[in-house]
Amino acid sequence: MPANLPPEYIEAELRFRAAKSPEEKLEILRELMALVPKHKGTEKLRVELKRKWAKLQEEVQQQQKKKGSRGPAYDHIEREGAGQITLVGLPNCGKSSLLAAVTNAKPEIAEYPFSTFRPTVGMMPFEDIQIQLIDLPPLSEFTEPWVYSLIRQCDLVALLIDLSSASPGEDLFTALGWLEKARIRLVHHHTRDLEGPGTVKRALIIGTKSDAPDAAQHLQELQALIDSQYRIIAVSTLSVEGLGDLGRALFEGLNVVRVYTKKPGQPLKKDLPYVLPAGSTVTDVARAIHKELAERFAYARVWGSSEFPGQRVERNYIVRDGDLLEFHE
Repeated sequence: MPANLPPEYIEAELRFRAAKSPEEKLEILRELMALVPKHKGTEKLRVELKRKWAKLQEEVQQQQKKKGSRGPAYDHIEREGAGQITLVGLPNCGKSSLLAAVTNAKPEIAEYPFSTFRPTVGMMPFEDIQIQLIDLPPLSEFTEPWVYSLIRQCDLVALLIDLSSASPGEDLFTALGWLEKARIRLVHHHTRDLEGPGTVKRALIIGTKSDAPDAAQHLQELQALIDSQYRIIAVSTLSVEGLGDLGRALFEGLNVVRVYTKKPGQPLKKDLPYVLPAGSTVTDVARAIHKELAERFAYARVWGSSEFPGQRVERNYIVRDGDLLEFHE
């Protein structure tokens, strides 16, 4: 057996040998691959673990075909709240810790990589709305296709980079490289043109573990590296640094607006808003309320972005975040 294997590896290997089902073995194998040290003495072991991984995956797929089942439907998660954001990054970048810190979700958090092997969904409150966050398994050579499917479907990608890493810049390019291999390209969340080959997704970068000793220096280096290509916000789930600003950053990244409505004669009161894409018109708001209203209303009055409170506006007036509308037929 190669030298320098940690006690955790030995314990996990015993559990692997005792496991009965291929699914259980596959789950423990993830842990084994994360625990084995990377040096010349473990090269053969790492090759053998990859071989077992491929064999077990094939075995699981064959069993699912015999049962007539496709297994867990991870390739689609129903969108909820103001928008859907996927938490994406390399192993141990802090995705699960962040999800647990800002939502009521209880993801599995472990010191070893690859502890996340299925999507975990949580709802993050921001002012008067909720934002859906999805913690995904890390990007690596073992990333399964459904992970990339969920990234393609989301409204915004939050790419997490560990600021305690020795080379966060290299981590960024590695993560972008895995996404590019899946034909997914990330752009600044203010970019309007999302055309191009493959899938183009708006993104922002979250620098995690900002309380680490060299985090401030690493953040500066990362900012210089990306220039203005992406927005970056630094956070720590331990010191809670930056968490108060995270909701606003994610909301702005979604590129949506909140619009409130009231009936004529009612007092000015903002209840639960309608959330629409930025650039939406008064007609779009009416359509969100009811199709018939969109067809029959004559004009609307606006409190908020208009030149004066209650200004009359036409159908093509572009609403802004926080506007309150009153429709007139």
